[in-house]
Amino acid sequence: MTTSRETAEKRAESGPAAGAPPSSRDLLARMGARYGLLAVWALLIVVFAVLNADVFLRPLTAQTIASTKAVVAILALAALVPLVVGQFDLSVASQFGLAQALCAGLIVKQDLPAWLAPLIVLAVGAVFGLANGVLVAVVRINAFVTTLATGTLAVGLTQWYTGGGQIIGAFPGSFTGAGRSSAAGVPLPFVYVIVIVLALWALLEYTRWGRRAFAVGGNERASLLSGINVRRMTITSFVIAGVIAGFAGVLQVTILGAASPEVGAQFLLPAFAGVFLGAAVLRPGRFNAWGTVIAVYFLATGITGLQQLGAPFYIEQFFNGCALLLAVAIAQFSAQRRRRAAAAGRARERPAPAGA
Repeated sequence: MTTSRETAEKRAESGPAAGAPPSSRDLLARMGARYGLLAVWALLIVVFAVLNADVFLRPLTAQTIASTKAVVAILALAALVPLVVGQFDLSVASQFGLAQALCAGLIVKQDLPAWLAPLIVLAVGAVFGLANGVLVAVVRINAFVTTLATGTLAVGLTQWYTGGGQIIGAFPGSFTGAGRSSAAGVPLPFVYVIVIVLALWALLEYTRWGRRAFAVGGNERASLLSGINVRRMTITSFVIAGVIAGFAGVLQVTILGAASPEVGAQFLLPAFAGVFLGAAVLRPGRFNAWGTVIAVYFLATGITGLQQLGAPFYIEQFFNGCALLLAVAIAQFSAQRRRRAAAAGRARERPAPAGA
């Protein structure tokens, strides 16, 4: 079922009224909105290459960025899914912290096989996401409050399980190799990011579930009236987020060969900065998987370049905080622009008054 409002918004996105070719200004504005961040990213690379060519242009720099920011990118993709259906999941970073502690503990403390521990961690992530989804969709507790509470619970569970200390031990070489090896010079963690982003892109853009998810996020009431099971969509989105966050925790252990009870909170801001900034690229005003990954690595490029130039250690917090504010501002501007364009489209569709 397509409402007149949705039709007007689609026409607004596609450009001028049918039969009127888009002007050069419209085309430039559309191209700038879609690919502006990519252009800024390219410019950023050029600037750092000029200022610090001996260090920044080394292949090791690109490999380090691709590998070290893979966990952030995966967490951002975890946060993306509930946002698509109009919900916040502030617990993804805490779930990640619990997952990395549980994965390391199951292998080191409980002597479980290295292939079994990750499966248990992913199952725990699914259960955690299910609990979030039920509390939000069935019990009807606000998602912000729910995930803030469950995230705090996850931190407490992590502290209890680890006893407040790091988990360090002997991990099988095949396990750590999954996070430290490369394929044709490409770090495996980055390969995992690409696999996950491809899966989410296909899910959100080319399946019925994805179309319904965007419909729920755009207008929950209209989705209910059109027969979409909003509760099921909401719960499923949180479950997917929990599984992805669990995988990020497993990946962290394969990279570091250890787990810490303090890991988790510092990943929340970069993840959400990536998601919101990613909504300003490729599909402006719409959360999307590719935009999220591009935004995460754009931020990583800027932070790495500044640090190589001698910026202080706290520059990352400033950079991510400013990026999040900018991303939200851009999202608000895009939403207002789309609403105005949709209103103009509806005005054009109204019949002229009798006798005019």
